[in-house]
Amino acid sequence: MASASKVDKIKEILRKADTTVADFPPLTERTFETVHYACKGSPFRVMQWNVLADGLSGSSPTSNFIKCPSEALSWSTRKQRLIQGILTYEPDIICLEEVDHFYDFFKPSLDEVGYTGIFVPKEDSPCLKFPGNSGPDGTAIFFDKQRFKLRKQQSKQLKNSDGTLTNQTALFVHLFDNLNKKSLYCCGTHLKAKPAFQDLRSAQGKSVLAFLKDFMENEQAEVLVCGDFNAEPTEPVYQVMEDGVHGVPLRSAYKTISRSEPDYTTWKIRPNGEVKHTIDYVWHSEGLKVDGYLHVADTASMNVDRLPCMAYPSDHISLVFDFSFLE
Repeated sequence: MASASKVDKIKEILRKADTTVADFPPLTERTFETVHYACKGSPFRVMQWNVLADGLSGSSPTSNFIKCPSEALSWSTRKQRLIQGILTYEPDIICLEEVDHFYDFFKPSLDEVGYTGIFVPKEDSPCLKFPGNSGPDGTAIFFDKQRFKLRKQQSKQLKNSDGTLTNQTALFVHLFDNLNKKSLYCCGTHLKAKPAFQDLRSAQGKSVLAFLKDFMENEQAEVLVCGDFNAEPTEPVYQVMEDGVHGVPLRSAYKTISRSEPDYTTWKIRPNGEVKHTIDYVWHSEGLKVDGYLHVADTASMNVDRLPCMAYPSDHISLVFDFSFLE
């Protein structure tokens, strides 16, 4: 539960954002469903979101999103929609991918309401190809600094099956939950895109789990792995993640609570056609119970021009879950 002062600060930031985007429609309506379990302790909320790098949006020369109005892609307005999309749900832990405005936007904006943030850039970010870019994109993890204490952090460049380093990275944090008095290990990552790279994504998933195991130093604690895996549930890396770490299986939170993955987590129209995939996940160890989740918007209610659009600032839908410790 956020403090009264934090809630007031969030309301003020959201009010300012509303003023900036007054001509925009409300954010895409989504329903949060809570399932009550007999768990002890205080639940915590986790958000996973690929926020669409400014350097890769239509505000750059890439012309990726041919149906999206230019005003919806302009960073000056889109950043306000992004902060709305984050703070509306008041998450305790936030994992973001394609972050290329960490230091000039995300960090100061979230610092203001009590979060601490950590960032790891891609080794060779595609954002750097464009003139006037905002730096490399990468992965960020934020956490409520009153709720959690950072014990240690580490970033790693992921490996291929032959041990060679790849361009993709992972960020690891060891947090201590001040309310439940428990350790929590959290990883954020963004695996290789494109259909031809299934084997590489499988190797990168194994690399994530190997690094996580080393990072945990044999501590038996609960685990979260969040990210854009660029992989449908039918891909081998999905099974890699289910096999888990320390011999402990991991489960996809959306499937855990709803019994199936969402119909999509990204849906866009590009110059070569329409793209609709389920590729974003929050993986959790079995000692964490999922007791609430934000529904992905119904397919029938999706904007005809897909994502991003005037009502939503990214080509990926955020995933939000409430977790409780079983013991």
